[in-house]
Amino acid sequence: MDIFDFKDENEYADQMKTGALLNPRIDSTFKALFTQDTPESKAALHSFLEAATESKIATIELKPNDAPLLFDGQRRVSYDILCTLDDGQHVNIEMQAFKQAYDYGARAEHQVSRLEISGLKKGDSWKKAPKVYQISVLDFVYKNDNDTKDGTRNTGINHFCMQSANGKHLADLLNIVFIELPLLSAKEATIKENTALENWGIFLKEADNPLKQDLIKELTKKEAGLMSAQQTLSSISANRDLWLEEYRQEVFERDRISNIEEGEERGFKLGLQRGIEQGIQQGIQQGLVTLAKKYMASGHSAEEAAAFAEIDVNLLK
Repeated sequence: MDIFDFKDENEYADQMKTGALLNPRIDSTFKALFTQDTPESKAALHSFLEAATESKIATIELKPNDAPLLFDGQRRVSYDILCTLDDGQHVNIEMQAFKQAYDYGARAEHQVSRLEISGLKKGDSWKKAPKVYQISVLDFVYKNDNDTKDGTRNTGINHFCMQSANGKHLADLLNIVFIELPLLSAKEATIKENTALENWGIFLKEADNPLKQDLIKELTKKEAGLMSAQQTLSSISANRDLWLEEYRQEVFERDRISNIEEGEERGFKLGLQRGIEQGIQQGIQQGLVTLAKKYMASGHSAEEAAAFAEIDVNLLK
């Protein structure tokens, strides 16, 4: 439900008493979903990572979220859910619930490059360079041009890696996966045909929607990892602190967007006002120039006409 349907954060948090589910697209809930010390949460993380990397994974180790700084003044990077897999691969999983003004593609490239750097130690050969993944779940469309360069449609699942214009890959070490939730079709008829990652995206998109629980049941029947995710979401939805955090994040983002819109509106009105004032002044000036030229036509000099109309004589030359 919308935050404006409630008087305050405590009334918002009281939804937990009705059996309502937290929104897994909010950062705090998304992290909690995959980082609980329970078999269900661990199974959900394992299933999601196998779907996103399209590979079998034996073990997963959660790591500290802050990337090490390599030199003074380097920009800090804080990861959401940072993991190391059994084969040495590093993965960061991140939820972005709200679209920001910056280019999220540039941000993702920076994140994945820092992952790669942090995976090599001094003296390591290039053979030890790990494969790294930046997996970004976006609750918005990254770019509005839904058609890709090769003419295919953007289905909501996109895997990016370094390659030449003709499609020749390099080492495939740097990998970015975008899951754009609004582009995923949440229909029961497509569940059996979907990839595992598409179904994961649909789960994250609709898990808290009371009108889509039949769809969620079908998803959990198909994939054990999604069943574990549903169980974990139900469990953490009894955590009042997470409800309060969700409310605060929603309010903060609404305030941010409202401030931007208000600033844009004020800027537009100020620009319009200044434009009108400037137009009036230009109109008055042009009228005085016309008057002065008529005064000159009656035999007066430019200087006399300028003085008569109280304008700069250069306007008459």
